[in-house]
Parts: sequence; C-alpha cells; structure tokens
Amino acid sequence: MKKAFVVAFIIGAGFLTYRFTTSHGPVAIYKSFAEKILHRDFAGAAAMSDGLTADDLEKQGSQEHIGAGPEMFQKLFPSQYQVETNERNADGSVTLHVLQTVFFNPQGVESAVRPAMYAKLRQVITLHKGEGGWRVTAFTNTCEKMDTVSGK
Repeated sequence: MKKAFVVAFIIGAGFLTYRFTTSHGPVAIYKSFAEKILHRDFAGAAAMSDGLTADDLEKQGSQEHIGAGPEMFQKLFPSQYQVETNERNADGSVTLHVLQTVFFNPQGVESAVRPAMYAKLRQVITLHKGEGGWRVTAFTNTCEKMDTVSGK
C-alpha cells in the first residue's frame, strides 16, 4: 500500500510540474505573445517584453507581414506552432525558432467551421527569465508562404 501511494505521489508531482512548466515556461509565453501579435494587441505584447515597444512590435506584426495586411482578414482560426529549435544561451536566455501556421478566412469568405487559407510565419524570439517570469527581448517575424488550405 505504501509503495502504491509513493508511486501515485511521484506521478502526481511529475504531472503538476509538467503542467506548470508548459503553462509558464518560455514556449507558453511565446505562444501567448505570438497570439497577441497576430490579433494586433501590440500594447499587450509589449507588456510581455523588455525593451520592445508597441510601435516596434507593430512593424513585426503577423497580419502586416501576410500579404495585403489586416483588411484581408475576416476571421482568424487557432494557430499551430512548430518549435524547430529551443536553445539555451550562456546568459540564461532562451532562443526559439518557430514556424507559426496562421489559419484564416479572407474578406468575402463566409465559413465559421474551417479556414479557407493559411500562412506560414517563420519567427525567431529570445526570452529571458527575470523576477516577473519570462520576458521577450527580441522578436523577428517573416512570412514564408501563403496558400489556400486545399492547396496545403
């Protein structure tokens, strides 16, 4: 009985550690930051960063880098993220190379169920951990490809 309790305790502690790390770690902070950029909440994204202003982030905006800009989007769907590299730097910061796939409907396409188009954004982001948690210190964003979902 004692062994079963110890095993259950270790599994539970491991699960809680995993959940905390995935919801508060650098990748989770990056995803929240990237969603703010995508939805043009540049002030909210700037609040998650050190040294980056809302104006700086607007120049790197996801919608601004996908073709015709914000007026092109009628509906955004949840993005997919592929973290290609997660590098720990000597100074304790983390650099992520990520491919964000943004799914959307352009103006004039009415569908609440599935997206009509996608865009692949290559992003490089550097974060460092301070007293208040992980903060973004550098961000670059380039559009790699845009196509219809059926052409994917």
